[in-house]
Amino acid sequence: MSERVSLTASGRRQLEDEKARLGVRMAELRELLEDARADRTADDDERAAALNLLDEHARAEARLAELNAILESAVDAPPAAADVVSVGTVVKVKDSDGEVESYTVVQPAEASPSAGRVSINSPLGQALAGHKVGDRATVAAPSGSWEVEIVSIEPAA
Repeated sequence: MSERVSLTASGRRQLEDEKARLGVRMAELRELLEDARADRTADDDERAAALNLLDEHARAEARLAELNAILESAVDAPPAAADVVSVGTVVKVKDSDGEVESYTVVQPAEASPSAGRVSINSPLGQALAGHKVGDRATVAAPSGSWEVEIVSIEPAA
């Protein structure tokens, strides 16, 4: 039996949306690959493009299998406490320059740093976990350490 993965409602939606986009892309890739196989007059560039399509299809297929496994073993994350940083909270932090950033703390399967969704297991997530508004936390990352102050905490939508 596989390990259960705790997902927030928005995290589940994010993964289901990605799964749907991948399904569409894989159908497009299959069609392009069928066209490439049917073309017996392909030159070297066209054969190279077909190999790239095969590679993209394989990566999409692997990611789709990963998403299916995550979603099949997923359970709903318990509601987050509104006063402590934990999975399912949106936390605003202020750095030493006074810049305020907002992050949603999520399980690793939901993480997307570019979208502001940080894993509870990341250096930032670990530093913030368990802290309250007004607390200072030191983030120890491979790129160096820095301190942040927690400005606000609220449950994620």
